[in-house]
This record gives sequence, structure tokens and C-alpha cells, in this order.
Amino acid sequence: MQSLNENPAPPSLTRVIVVDDHDLLRESLRSMLECEGDLQIVGEAKDGQEAIELCLLHRPDLVLMDVRMPRVDGFEATRRIKEEVGTTKVLIMSAYNDHEYVLEAIRAGAEGYVLKLASLKELHEAVREVLCGEFRYR
Repeated sequence: MQSLNENPAPPSLTRVIVVDDHDLLRESLRSMLECEGDLQIVGEAKDGQEAIELCLLHRPDLVLMDVRMPRVDGFEATRRIKEEVGTTKVLIMSAYNDHEYVLEAIRAGAEGYVLKLASLKELHEAVREVLCGEFRYR
């Protein structure tokens, strides 16, 4: 678990935590999203348990959540984050284009579901739509 910024973000920045068990993907997402002027990556986690702990610590606006991870998977982590930090929105990122996965994401309380095969533009659109209160499936 890595907490990246101990200083609170100015109110205009959206505070984001990136969760994925693959270091390269997690670090790439962080680098891409940091280029967005209104997003601040406040933490990274390599599994669902770390994601829950970071959410309790930082109270982010958004979590980009992988599905299949060790210890606690993304669906269970989403359920617990929604229960314990109700204001945090969750955008599930998955390699699985499966209707059952989308339904499970909805049942867990996620505000969106985006495929890891999506383009950077599609990911940015999904983030924006989820932050605006729209359910996003791409």
C-alpha cells in the first residue's frame, strides 16, 4: 500500500486511488491520470484490502478498481468501501467483458465498469461520467 500524498488536495481536485495487482498497469494508470489537471492520485493499492485501508485514510472521490486480486477481490472491496466510505465512487476496471461481472459490479455498488482494453479517451470519459453521477459501462 502506497500513500502518495499526505497533503490534502485543493477542493478543485478530484482525489483518486488506483487499485490493481499488476504493478505496470497500476503505475501506467497513475502516470496517465496525473496528466489530467483536475485529478490527484492520492494512493495506490495492489489488492482490495489495501484499497479499503487507503479509502478509510484518504476518503477519495474515486477509486479505479481492478476485479481479480489477491486477499480481497475488487467486488468485495467495492462493497466494503461503499459501506464504510459512502461518498467514494468506484469505477471497476476489468479485462472481462462478461455480463455477470457487470451485474456483480452493480450489486457491489460500483458506479461504472470499463474494460482494460478501452482507449485512454474512453477511460477519461468513464471517469468523468462516473464523477458526474452517471453509471458508465464501456
